[in-house]
Parts: sequence; C-alpha cells; structure tokens
Amino acid sequence: MPERSLRTSAGAVAVALAATVAASATAHADRGTGWGSAPSVGAIESHVEIQVSGAGADGKHLTSLGGNYDPPACWYEPQYTPEQFDAAYQQMLAGMSGAMGAEAKAEYDRLKADQDFHRGQDGRWWGMVKTKKAWDLPVTAPCTQQAGIVWVPTGKPPAGMPVITPVMLSKLAYGATKLPPPHVALSPRADQQTVNLPTYVKFDQPIQPVSVTASLNYSGISVAASTLAVPVSLRIDAGTNDASPASCTYDFVRSGSGYQVDSSGSSCNVTYQRSSRGGTFPLTAQVTWKVTWTASTNPNATPANPLPDGVTGGAPQDVTVREIQTIVTG
Repeated sequence: MPERSLRTSAGAVAVALAATVAASATAHADRGTGWGSAPSVGAIESHVEIQVSGAGADGKHLTSLGGNYDPPACWYEPQYTPEQFDAAYQQMLAGMSGAMGAEAKAEYDRLKADQDFHRGQDGRWWGMVKTKKAWDLPVTAPCTQQAGIVWVPTGKPPAGMPVITPVMLSKLAYGATKLPPPHVALSPRADQQTVNLPTYVKFDQPIQPVSVTASLNYSGISVAASTLAVPVSLRIDAGTNDASPASCTYDFVRSGSGYQVDSSGSSCNVTYQRSSRGGTFPLTAQVTWKVTWTASTNPNATPANPLPDGVTGGAPQDVTVREIQTIVTG
C-alpha cells in the first residue's frame, strides 16, 4: 500500500496536527543554551542536544573569517513510534470540533485503516524541525521544506527531504560556539604607560580551548559532530598612529591545558611615541581561533576536519600615556 504522510500542503489538518504534536512532544533540554518554548506552527521539537565546554559566561558567538558556515534552517528527524503517533493524534482530536475536527477524524481513520499507523513495522514517523526556534543561532537561509510528518522505514531516509547528518550537526555546533573575549593584562598597567617604553601583554590565565558537541541519539538514530576552537594568534592595536609599532601579532603557545601569550621576550611590542595629553588611547586585542570538527562526540578525535577560522575581540582598554621628564645637569 502507498506510504502515508501528512504535509502542510494537504491542508489545515496537517498544520493543526503538526502544531499539536509539537506541543505534546517531550522537550529535550539543551545543556548549554536552552530550547525555545514555542515551536512555530508546523514544526516539531528537535531531539538534538548541544553541549558546550569552556566558553565561559561572557562568551560571544564567533565571527567567521572564512565565509558562511551557518546552521541548516530545518531538517527531518525521527519523532514517534506508530503507537506514540497514534496517541498524539488522538490527543489532537480531543481538542478539535467542527469541520476541521471532522476532517482530522477522517484522516485519522484513514491512517488507522492504512496499516494502523504502521504498527509492527520497522521504522518511525519523522517530523520537520526548525533551527531558528530551537537555538539562538545565526541562521540566514530560509527553510524551504514543507512542515509535516512522514513515515520512514528504517534504513530508508525520506527522499527529497534534508535528513540530519554529521555535516549538518557540525554547522549547528559551529553556530553554537561562543568564545571568550580577550582580556589581556598590560605591563606597565593601562593607566601607567610611558612614551618610548614598550607595552608588554599576557593573559592572567591561559585561554582554554572551547568545544561544542551537537548530537542526536533518539529512536534508533545516533549521529554526532563536535567542534574544537583553539586560540592561535593575538593581535594588539595601539589605538593611535603615534606608536611604533602601532600593532603586533603573537602566536599562542601551550601552557598546561590552555594557551598563553607573553610578549615580554618578543621583538615586537606596541610602543607609544607621544603622550595621550590628558586623554586615553583605545588599545584593542583580537584573538584568532582555529576551528575543526569531528564526526563524533569527541572533539579531539581524528580526522579533524577544518572549519572557517573565527575571531573574538574584547572591549578597548583606555590607555593613559605620560612623558618622563628628565633633568640634565652639568
């Protein structure tokens, strides 16, 4: 017999069903950012989980240096066994009346007569989920898929519909990556800089790598991807052209479990050539991160596939520069 599916193009019944099933689904809490509480009409709650390690409370979404690697706008994933879908449909019917209720009941009767919601068969009812409603992620592409629910036999992904894959999960993880802004310590301190003396920079604590895992382990489907962001370089800008050099870039070196920069032994250190004359100069710091991903829950697994580098910048530090007065006697 032909495969039964419910799509929004079939009319109001499919839309109402998809919305009701979404509302009755068990929410799966994100361990990092939280889920949206009200999926859009026609969308089903996702079972993808995102786990973030090492971002910190002040972490911000990375800025990509290599073009867009946005999360997918929507996809299909398994949602219900035949028994669960039957129960969800009956729950919907209990709250409907009139012409729409009658149409929904007629569709229910057809599904019941047509293989009893596929009871006893190897497969699941799959539903469409939307990224934008689940996470605060930089999704720019629209979802062009019809919302709905479709029966999918095990091992036969629905043709013509985007099914969640490790690559898609890597995009979710990349979009969920939040990196700490650089808080560099200056020596001398920001309010004690001196003309023609170098400004040394380092971090109070080594910067830790940041990993994000996006995984789906539900209803017989297990797929995952993990990203790993590692700081590789630090750029310091003096905030004025009256410095020589006006900027320096340093490579991070491993320090314990993290990465550190200490410019005290470097040949390049920002050096102010005039005083700030009662004002300040806005010294800025920017960190470039190397990002990779693996098709697993282990961000350190191999192979490590490259992703676009990301950058983070901190708030400018107001630097006060004074001149040292010398007295010559003879």
